[in-house]
Amino acid sequence: MKAVQNYLNVCAIYRNEAPHLREWIEFHRLVGVERFFLYDNGSTDEHVQVLAPYLEDGIAIVHDWPSRERPQEPAYDDCLARHGPESRWIAFIDLDEYLFSPTYNSLPEILADYEQHPAVVANWAVFGTSGHLTKPPGLTIENFNHRNDYPPGAIEQVKCVVDPARTSHALSGHRFVYHAGEAVNENHETKEGRAPREISFERLRVNHYAHRSREEYIEKLARPQVVGTYKQFPPNSLERRINRANAVRDDTIKHYVPALKERLAAVEERARALARVPAASQPAGSSENSGGRG
Repeated sequence: MKAVQNYLNVCAIYRNEAPHLREWIEFHRLVGVERFFLYDNGSTDEHVQVLAPYLEDGIAIVHDWPSRERPQEPAYDDCLARHGPESRWIAFIDLDEYLFSPTYNSLPEILADYEQHPAVVANWAVFGTSGHLTKPPGLTIENFNHRNDYPPGAIEQVKCVVDPARTSHALSGHRFVYHAGEAVNENHETKEGRAPREISFERLRVNHYAHRSREEYIEKLARPQVVGTYKQFPPNSLERRINRANAVRDDTIKHYVPALKERLAAVEERARALARVPAASQPAGSSENSGGRG
């Protein structure tokens, strides 16, 4: 049977992101994402329990993707091959990245304008600690509201939303190879060369919560990335990087906070109900865990 094609799905590889999974999923459902293809890169936290409502409903599919030298690009290639036929668009983002439109239109409404292209890229807006030394309670999108300043002509990394039928493979987490044509930015402009593009995020953007609190940022630097390497910066650059990412206040994404809190309360209630059901009574196959390929 041919898989039903959704208009917009998301692919991500993650490790030990249980505290952030529900907020990230519910936010992206709010802006129009239908399914989530998740690649677990050796998590040891409670991610399965956190994901239980989404696995039960088939909204999320988790693939076991154990550590290897560079796990991210093979995971993306696997997603293109495995889930491409059921996706008109796939956005490839991380668990600290929130893709949305500052116009507050849904992502499917925005992406309909780019169907002639094999992919559209969205610039990062890199957010800092907003003065938090330790992890604060509450939502990421509510707590962290300061970002880098981007004067005219500034460049920044991008993330890709691709048409899998016209996409060959991933070169990195920021760049793909297409069978024909090139990725464009929100202005339908093709920019050749490396992934960073001149900033333009009036219609599409990715809020990249690269730091969260100072404590979380330091912990992040101490663990390997999903690309198989460690972030290495000169010791004296830490405060400079934190200060740079706290330069400008930006509350654009807070438009979604009330609706997101409602959705999270509902899924929390659903999770409590599932936890009360004996394991033998729950439907089998609520998650699709498969050995890594690629």
